[in-house]
Amino acid sequence: MSHTLSHTLTIHPSRSLASHLLRAILVVMIATGLPSPAMTAEPVSAPQPLLSGDLLRPTATSFSLPTAPSAKPQSKPVRLLSLENPDNPQPMQPAHLAPLHMKYIPAGWTAQPITPHDKVLLGLKDLVSPLDALGMLTSAGYSFALKGEPNYGTNRGAFGETLGAAAIRETTEGIFTDTVFAPLLHEDPRYYVEGTHYGFFHRFAYAGTREILTRTDSGHSSVNGAMILGYAASSALSYTYYPKINKNFDDTAATMGGSLGGAAIGFLVSEFSDSVLQALHLEKKQ
Repeated sequence: MSHTLSHTLTIHPSRSLASHLLRAILVVMIATGLPSPAMTAEPVSAPQPLLSGDLLRPTATSFSLPTAPSAKPQSKPVRLLSLENPDNPQPMQPAHLAPLHMKYIPAGWTAQPITPHDKVLLGLKDLVSPLDALGMLTSAGYSFALKGEPNYGTNRGAFGETLGAAAIRETTEGIFTDTVFAPLLHEDPRYYVEGTHYGFFHRFAYAGTREILTRTDSGHSSVNGAMILGYAASSALSYTYYPKINKNFDDTAATMGGSLGGAAIGFLVSEFSDSVLQALHLEKKQ
């Protein structure tokens, strides 16, 4: 073996120094058992064909993209726009969104939050509604027929005075309830119709107690302080225009009780009027 090494290490003058040096290194590595570069080189494998999902499948050598920045909270809610007319997009409205100043919210409709200013406008608008005018006429006719307070008499002129008193009472009740006490007590003066999803007795009990029960601006159930205090203030004000015979505590209390009873009847009419009209095929079901 030593002879082989000596023969291998013999330098021939015709070869370059670098070639002899490289050859000597290889011989030493073989003699000492170290792997040569040719032995350690891994064979290059043929490229594998791509499968259908390989373009979307991450590999171990692929670089990951930087994390996308999170969306910043917006100071205003995003409004959805209708694209029916791309040249003039309009904000999309939820289905059955009740107008802002609607006093009686139909069943299944969504009511908008209202401010104290909205409550004032709501009360003033309700004072000139046909339903309010019908309530004045009904109240005057009921008092005149039963000879109740206010006792102006029984002739035609007396009915006119009774109607005028009913108009004053109804107007002051609406002002005190909707525009004064509802904003002060943070109560919602609107009536929410339950509708046919509930049974008759549930709806009757619900409508018949709205003059003493209501909901707050936050949606919680509460005593209807706005209506109770508003009707009490209106009844006390009747001292200024009722006949002298009716200026006493009993008649004032009876006036307030009659007004609360009339409000309950009005809520019952609002609750069941759509059902009655639909039963008579005078209104389509929603």
